[in-house]
Amino acid sequence: MLRLILTRVLTTIPLMLVITILAFAMVQAMPGSIAGIILDAGATPEAIAELESEMGLDRPFFIQYFDWLGNALQGDLGDSLFFSSPVTVLIGESWPVTASIVLGGMIVGVLLGLVLGIVAGLQPGSWLDRSSTFSASITVALPSFWLAMLLAIFLGVRWELFPVIGYTPFSESPSEWLRSITLSSLAMGIPSAALIARQMRSSMANVLQSSYIRAQRAMGLGRWQIVVRHALKNAMIPVVTVIGFRLAVVVGQAFIVESVFFLPGMGKQLATAVQQQDVIFVQGGVVVVAAFIIFANMFIDIIYGLLNPKVRVS
Repeated sequence: MLRLILTRVLTTIPLMLVITILAFAMVQAMPGSIAGIILDAGATPEAIAELESEMGLDRPFFIQYFDWLGNALQGDLGDSLFFSSPVTVLIGESWPVTASIVLGGMIVGVLLGLVLGIVAGLQPGSWLDRSSTFSASITVALPSFWLAMLLAIFLGVRWELFPVIGYTPFSESPSEWLRSITLSSLAMGIPSAALIARQMRSSMANVLQSSYIRAQRAMGLGRWQIVVRHALKNAMIPVVTVIGFRLAVVVGQAFIVESVFFLPGMGKQLATAVQQQDVIFVQGGVVVVAAFIIFANMFIDIIYGLLNPKVRVS
């Protein structure tokens, strides 16, 4: 198992290097130059060239890249051109909001999906199985922003159960923090729950039909003992893969859902940075989001290895 963990950790290093190179190259490939953006449209070519020389932007690509990478490893992603603050400070202010709703969405999706999938998988072909499968098929097709608006209308405006706009930091009030992220977490978690439930139902039904489960029944083991101690672990193997795929989708959905509930997360800041051509912030934001997805998937891969001994052996 230790070998698997070390392998997964080591494979993330070149992947992160590729991400940083692509993010840095993206900025270099954009029309115009950072010096031109700083000096505005009325700047002369001579003034732009002079500022580029002062900032070291006229040096070869990889020299600039390794310079930036060295600073990034020390926590310095540069200064935002539009917000006039260090990128790390801006991300530190907005990332907790995005991370909160992403975590909330994944918790809702995983817990709700596993429960519904297990219940349906234990009774394949029943009315409960058919109704849950039908509901999951419809829910998967719902866009997250449309579901977010429905939740805001009914749970926020009409019934006033949760706040529709705004975010309360956890440090101020844990209960209000939970209320402020509930609607956005549900908007992202319900479609994920539908996919996870479908996969869990299929996997559980297949595992319960396997020969070793039939042998345990013949030995007189109880149904729930078989399900909890033996079937669930094997049924979870393909489900973990689905959870990993959904993580990247939920991060993308978070940027859209933030705009529905007016949450001060990274989605709002990145949208503003793109509109204002703040390439420094966009570059740093892309790297941080990519790093989060990569390391989260690494953690999911390790869980997959715990569940599947074949992966540990290979």
